[in-house]
Amino acid sequence: MNRKKLTLVGASAAVSLLAASLPVSAGEIDEMRSQLQDLKDKMSQLDKMRDSKRRIAPAATVESGAKARSWKLPGTNTSMQIGGYAKLDLIYDINANKGDDLGRIQTTAPEGSAAGNRQGNFRLHARQSRIFIRTWSPTDWGELATHIEGDFEGSGGNQLISNSNSFRLRHAYGRLGPVLAGQTWTTFAALHALPETLDFGGPAGQIFVRQGQIRYTHSFGGGTLLMLSVENPEVLPIGGGPGSTSVVGTLAVTTIVVPGGAVPVAGPDGLPDFVVRLQHRWSSGMVSLAGLFRQLQVNNGMATHDTTFGWGVRFGFSHRFNDRKTTVGFQAFYGRGIARYTLAGPDAVLNGPAGPAAQLDAVEQAGGMVWIQHHWTETIRSNVAYGRNWVNVVDSMTAGVAGLPGKSGIGAIALFGGPLGQDMWTVHANLIWSPIPQVDIGVEYSFAFAGLINAANGKTHRIQASFKYAF
Repeated sequence: MNRKKLTLVGASAAVSLLAASLPVSAGEIDEMRSQLQDLKDKMSQLDKMRDSKRRIAPAATVESGAKARSWKLPGTNTSMQIGGYAKLDLIYDINANKGDDLGRIQTTAPEGSAAGNRQGNFRLHARQSRIFIRTWSPTDWGELATHIEGDFEGSGGNQLISNSNSFRLRHAYGRLGPVLAGQTWTTFAALHALPETLDFGGPAGQIFVRQGQIRYTHSFGGGTLLMLSVENPEVLPIGGGPGSTSVVGTLAVTTIVVPGGAVPVAGPDGLPDFVVRLQHRWSSGMVSLAGLFRQLQVNNGMATHDTTFGWGVRFGFSHRFNDRKTTVGFQAFYGRGIARYTLAGPDAVLNGPAGPAAQLDAVEQAGGMVWIQHHWTETIRSNVAYGRNWVNVVDSMTAGVAGLPGKSGIGAIALFGGPLGQDMWTVHANLIWSPIPQVDIGVEYSFAFAGLINAANGKTHRIQASFKYAF
């Protein structure tokens, strides 16, 4: 017993003795006992303060955010979410090595070629792993949202010593109310009508590009939205030469050199691409319709100068049946000069010799896909998808097939480093097990066919397994 408590005990005893031996009134005794109780209370408070200083302060409470799996930043009304996943892919190409992405099937090596004869290739990589940060804040102008995301599918990495891969930007945009500005999926895409595949590229016959844009969205209510956007045209001029192909566009805008000499090409970006999209969402599905208009231009700064226009329409549909156990999806597109959006080119061909008579013509293109997903159990599901892309290059050339390099004896057309495809299709079939919601373990078979114009057709059989861990 410490000194303070001994003092209190002594004081209590003294009060009792006084009450017994002295002629003190009852009121005075009650007052003394009240003062003694006050002293005891103060001593108890001092003991509690001393004990609280010895304890570790409790952790600050994390406040849930306005969105699922988000939390409030301390001292603000901003909700934040950090997420992504780590993914390992095991890929074996039964035919020639197709690389990490089966979707760009134009690079499929022709049968009988040196590359096509090098069959059988196995590799493991984690390039698809990604991370994102999202925020949401209420304002007087509507919700302020931001999204920054990247993965390791960029160029410049290697699998030789450190197995490093370059980080690349996927999304970086802000949205205040109905206006979005930044880089994200093109408004022309139909993400809701894409199947789930282990292959990162997915099926042929899809609209697939992320780019800078300004987008306005108007809601009619009831799940119906109208979107209008101006987007990056992404024309990159690369000069051509005799017997070569000049590429106007990072992915697909191509002008074919005609017999008769060099055609130096430069295509400045005169206009952005314009996209309009109408969509309606209901509890078990979604339907969307989109249109695209863009300018294609050839200009070498001298006599060779011509402009044409590209356009496209796209329809997408997806719906869940049987208490959400089965989902089907479909999308189709048609247009001219839209190869940059479909990853299958070219967008345009240059007809006629270099000079004022040169004429740039947009290439006709059509494609689409159909797929089905079925949940066998709560944790096991399958996906089957078929996609096709048709590019009518021959009819876009005034000389037809005879004007194609490789058919007229002046060399092959180089596009993505390989021959030019006209009819391309893919099949994907997989089985995915999710022991817990954050983990997907799957196996997939895929087949790609490339009908090449100026070379033997190409085929790819692939077996792939994946381990994906989300957070």
